[in-house]
Amino acid sequence: MTRPGRLQYNDCCVQHEQTTTSDQIPSTIFKYTRLAGHKQVLLPLSTTIPTFHRLQSREKELWTHGVIGLTKNSVTGHSCAIEPTNMKPVLDEAQLKRLKEYKFKAEGASILNNVLKDFWGYLVKQIPMWVAPNVISFLGLAALVITTVPLFLYCPTATEEVPWWFYINCVTGLFTIQTLDGLDGIQARRTGSGSPVGAIVDSACDIITVGIGVTSVSVAMQLGTSPEWMFYFHLTCFVLNFVYYWKYGFLDVLQYELFESNEYLAIMMTTHAVSAIFGPAAWSTQVFHTGLEARVIIVALSLLTYVIALFEPIVFILRQDTGSNVGLRGSSPLHTACPLLIHVMLALATKGASAHQTYPTLYYLMFGLAFAKVSIVLRVADATKSKMPLIDTSMLGPAMLLLSSFLGDYVSEYFVLCLALMLVGLDLVVYSTLVLRESCDYLNISCFKVKDKSL
Repeated sequence: MTRPGRLQYNDCCVQHEQTTTSDQIPSTIFKYTRLAGHKQVLLPLSTTIPTFHRLQSREKELWTHGVIGLTKNSVTGHSCAIEPTNMKPVLDEAQLKRLKEYKFKAEGASILNNVLKDFWGYLVKQIPMWVAPNVISFLGLAALVITTVPLFLYCPTATEEVPWWFYINCVTGLFTIQTLDGLDGIQARRTGSGSPVGAIVDSACDIITVGIGVTSVSVAMQLGTSPEWMFYFHLTCFVLNFVYYWKYGFLDVLQYELFESNEYLAIMMTTHAVSAIFGPAAWSTQVFHTGLEARVIIVALSLLTYVIALFEPIVFILRQDTGSNVGLRGSSPLHTACPLLIHVMLALATKGASAHQTYPTLYYLMFGLAFAKVSIVLRVADATKSKMPLIDTSMLGPAMLLLSSFLGDYVSEYFVLCLALMLVGLDLVVYSTLVLRESCDYLNISCFKVKDKSL
């Protein structure tokens, strides 16, 4: 036997490159952690490939690049080195198996979908076939974050007036994520790379967009001058987003409404455009000699619309039979709503905190990401046909802020608010990364690459 070549872990099988003249594999012992049961196994690597084929199918699937942690230069000469993974998995084997069977179907189109479909069809033809749909989704989200962060930094109280180009930046970011959100699905069908992971990524980006976009609109309208309206505007938006994804969990085929995410993004862009053209002071104009500012009337009408919109999905969910179903469909409404209700109570309990009064922009960003996290957990529970966990780690940030409000001058609430925002953001990133990694490993796909069909 000559010097072995690089081991390739492809389709759950060990293959040699042409430099190997025998089916002999270097004898060593590999230590890895199984995803199911969290049990460490010492697996002596047999001297022949046929022995590997006699392993259980799940154990074969663990021989993937991401799960075992194969390093770039782990195979050299006659020895192999594999790093064990001791982190507790987010998804167990049963959940991953159900995720593999998950089918996402959608019918219908919103108003703007029909208007923009030709534009999207033209743009997607300019995208190379090797660009993965998930790359498009994440680029849209990155564009939104990059273009809105300057506005948040310069408007911590949501009452400041900034140069017009700050608002144009936000319009650019919102338009970019709207466009790329329309392109990712087309690219997935075009390349034949659609997957349950792609459906979750698309939903997660939409959910996070709501958490960031609503706050940016509030800053553009200087809603910090009306803190009560600002609070209930955010709270209602976050709850509505969660409830609609909860409703989708009961539907085998999703029917798009005439008013969907694209329409909400268009309203956000219009709001920023008005602030850019006329200045944010335009929202303080009194309308029809009523003594009410334009911003108050718009937010009041929005709240009324959201409350009415909440009624239909809540009634639909309460009417569902949870007898013999699994996952969200087999859970009681109170069980699924528990994380949402806890976040709502934490928001109400911290509404009077000085950090909220002084730095509302950071406060709502923190809660927006926290609500986004539980909504994404709900989306994953739907795709894996699992029950919603009662407690979520995203509650740690708001809970810290609540605790600091009782400590008075002993702890700076601004420091706690910044720490809470970082923890909530980190929790969201870590959870999303682990879900993507475990799902892609199990499904034997790459999140950011289009699989070559010729292989």
